[in-house]
Amino acid sequence: MSTFRQFRDLPDPTRKFDELFRAALQTLLPDLADAPWYVREREVVNLFVRHLIPQFQNAGLDISQIGIEIPVRKYPKTAKEKHGKYADIVVWSHNKATRWRNCRPLIHIEWKNISCREKTARTLERQHEKDIGSLMDNREFVCVSYAVLTDWRDEHVEVRCKRILGRGEPEDFFRPTGGATRQYPSGLEARQTVAGNNDRPWCLSCAATCAEHAITDLQGSLQSLRLNEQACPDCIASRKQVVADEALNTSGREASAARAGKNA
Repeated sequence: MSTFRQFRDLPDPTRKFDELFRAALQTLLPDLADAPWYVREREVVNLFVRHLIPQFQNAGLDISQIGIEIPVRKYPKTAKEKHGKYADIVVWSHNKATRWRNCRPLIHIEWKNISCREKTARTLERQHEKDIGSLMDNREFVCVSYAVLTDWRDEHVEVRCKRILGRGEPEDFFRPTGGATRQYPSGLEARQTVAGNNDRPWCLSCAATCAEHAITDLQGSLQSLRLNEQACPDCIASRKQVVADEALNTSGREASAARAGKNA
């Protein structure tokens, strides 16, 4: 039996998730700003979840309520279209929840990522806009939805987010409310940006902190990058340690076998 809290037991679970979600995004951005090699959407999603988990733990919440690539319900637009899809991130209101148990997600998050390798970002911006529309079409199947876009260009990383709740219009998650500017940690700035559709969404922005070559090293063709030697210095150090440990273990086994042979 889990001793951690479930969202269903909280007086205002969606407000609590808003708080945890915002805090996780705030710690994600500096991490991304130092690591442009999180190129694929799924890589960024997995990195984000590693920031979300500590927020759950600090709040005493059960992390098994978080799921990645989870089947959820949706309205089919044609007779041939499926009645479900895979959500990038789902947060349930309790543990051991699935669609097959007819559970309704507390949170559904769709994510798009514009990496530093992208030459034109408009295609991914359109996909982000499509996410917003799809989440609005299927909002009755979830309590709250978020459409997230991370953008790693112009030597900084930013995150935009639309929050979808009930029948209202999507909310700009980082827009100041009540005329008050929210205080963010040093190095982060909430500002308006210009999207490809001439919208001016609010985003949270962080300047790049990685070495300059970290970005240029990723600019080559995909084929050339695939052929690169696996030469990460951190991995090489680990591999050398594994080899050294294995040599030591082999030497120890041989010595033990020799002693056993003498005593036989």
